[in-house]
Amino acid sequence: MLNPVKSELINFLTDSNPQHLRQLCLLAALVGTLNTLLIAVINKAAASVSKNESVTLMFVAYAVIFVVFLVAAQRANRENVAKAQQFIYRFKIRIMHDVFRSNLLKVDKLGRDYILEVLNRDTEMVSQQVNSVLSLFQSLLTVCFLMLYMATISLTACLILSVAIAVVSFFGVIELNKLVGGVRVLSVKEAQVNGMYAAFLSGYKEVKMNSQRALGLTRDLIAEARVVKTEKTKLVQDVVQFFTYLQMLMYLVVGLIIFVVPIFTPGFSSDVLTVTTTALFLASSVSAAIVVVPNMTMANSAARNLRELSERLSYEHTERTTPGLTEFSEIKTLALEEVTYLHSGEGVARPFALGPISYEFQIGKVYFIRGNNGSGKTTLMRVLLGLYQSQSGRLLVNGQPIAEPSNAAYRDLFAVVFSDFYLFKKLYGIPTTDEVELNELLTLFQMENKVAIDEGLFSDLNFSTGQRKRLALLVALLEKKQIIVLDEWAADQDPEFRQEFYERIIPKLRELGKTVIAITHDDQYYELADHVIYMENGRSLHAKHQD
Repeated sequence: MLNPVKSELINFLTDSNPQHLRQLCLLAALVGTLNTLLIAVINKAAASVSKNESVTLMFVAYAVIFVVFLVAAQRANRENVAKAQQFIYRFKIRIMHDVFRSNLLKVDKLGRDYILEVLNRDTEMVSQQVNSVLSLFQSLLTVCFLMLYMATISLTACLILSVAIAVVSFFGVIELNKLVGGVRVLSVKEAQVNGMYAAFLSGYKEVKMNSQRALGLTRDLIAEARVVKTEKTKLVQDVVQFFTYLQMLMYLVVGLIIFVVPIFTPGFSSDVLTVTTTALFLASSVSAAIVVVPNMTMANSAARNLRELSERLSYEHTERTTPGLTEFSEIKTLALEEVTYLHSGEGVARPFALGPISYEFQIGKVYFIRGNNGSGKTTLMRVLLGLYQSQSGRLLVNGQPIAEPSNAAYRDLFAVVFSDFYLFKKLYGIPTTDEVELNELLTLFQMENKVAIDEGLFSDLNFSTGQRKRLALLVALLEKKQIIVLDEWAADQDPEFRQEFYERIIPKLRELGKTVIAITHDDQYYELADHVIYMENGRSLHAKHQD
C-alpha cells in the first residue's frame, strides 16, 4: 500500500526537479481551491433562488471563478504532461551519462536487458503517474476544503461524513490493492502464454517437421491460455464490481445526509440541500483519490527501481587508483607488467584468474593470440583495452605506467571489433570521410555492390554476421587509430574471404603501420603474424616469435 509519509515516487520527482514539482503542486492547489469555491457559489445561489432572491452578483462571481477555474485546469493539464515528459527526459539523459561513466564489468553485472527493461517499463509507468500524483493531491485538497466548508454548515454532518469516508477509503484502498496484485500475477501468466506463442513462431520450422511436437506444444498452449482466460474473466468481474462499489458510495453519502444527520441535528432541514450537494461533490473527490492510490503504488515501485538503477550505475568503487599518464601522443610500445585479474561472482566456487602476465607489444607489428576456450584471451584483451581494471600490475605506454582506472584518452588509442560487436547505422565519431577511401575499403571487403555510405549512413545493414563484421572492421579503419584489436574476427567469414583477410588485408594493415592484435583459432595462418601468443587457462602467457 502507498505510504503517504515516504513515497519513492515523490522522492524521485523531487530529486529530478523539485522546482517543477512545487509549481505543479501549486497549480493543483489552485484548481482544488477554485473547485471548492465553485461548489460554494452554486450552493449559495441555489439557496437564493429557492427564496426568490436576486442572484446577479453570484452569477458574476460564478462566471469569474468558472473562467479562472477553466484556465487553471487547462494550464495544469498542459504543465502536467510537459513536466512529466521533462522528468523522464532528464532521467534518461542522466542514466546515459551514468552508463558512460560506469565500466563494462558493472554494466555486464546489471545486464543490458535489465537496464533497458527498467528504462522502458518503469520510466513509462512514472511518466503516466506524474499526473496521478497531482490528481491525488488535488482530490485530497478538495476533500479537505469541502470538509471545512461542510463544517461551517453542519458540524454533525462533517463528523459523520469524516468517519464514513475514512472507513470507506481504508477498505477501498485495501480492496483495490488486491486487484492490482491480481493484475500483476495475471500479467506474469499472460507473459508466459505469450512466450509460448513466441516459441511457436520462432520454432515454426521445427514444429512443422514434427507432428508430435506440434501436438504437445499446442496442447500446452491451449491449457495455459484457458487458465489465463478464466482468471482474467474473474479479475475483470472483480474490477467492475469494485467500480460499482465506488458508485454506491454516492448513495451511501446521500443516505447518511438524509436519514442519519437529522437524527442528531434539529433544524437540519434548512441546510439539507446545501449539505447534500456538497456531499455528492465530496464523494466524487474521494472516489477519484481511491482510484489513484493503486496506480501510485505501482509507480512507487517503478520509481524505486529507477532510483536503484541510477545509484548502482553511479556508485564508484575502484580498488586501485594509481597516478600515471593521462595523455598520449606518439606510441612506440604498449605493455602489461605483472597484470592479474580475477573473475568473481556470487555462487562461483572457483573464480577464473588471469595472470600474472607481462608482455610488450611493439607498434607496427602483427600479434595473434591463441588458446582454448576459456583460457582468458578475451579477458586479457579487455584488461589491455582498459575495459576491465586489473587487480594488480600495471599497463605501460612507452615504458611509462598509465593512470588507473584508465581514461578515455587511453581507450581512444584502440579501434576494436569485438566478437559480440554492434554495428551502428551511422558513422559516429568519424566526422569526415573521403569518398575515394570509402570505395577502396568497400572493394577491399567485397561489399561495394551490396552497401553504400551516404552522408555518414550505411544504406543497409541487413547482412550476414560475417558481412557485418567486414563493415565493422571498415569502420575501425576509418577511425584512423594506430592499434587495431580483433576478437575472433575471421570466425564468421567464408573460407575464401578468411584467406583474403589473412593473406591480403593483414599485410596491408602492417604496411600502413598499424598494430594488429587479433584473437584467432586459425592455426594455418599463424605464420603470417610477427608474434603468436599462447594462453593456457589464464595462468601463463608465452609467445612464439615468427622469424
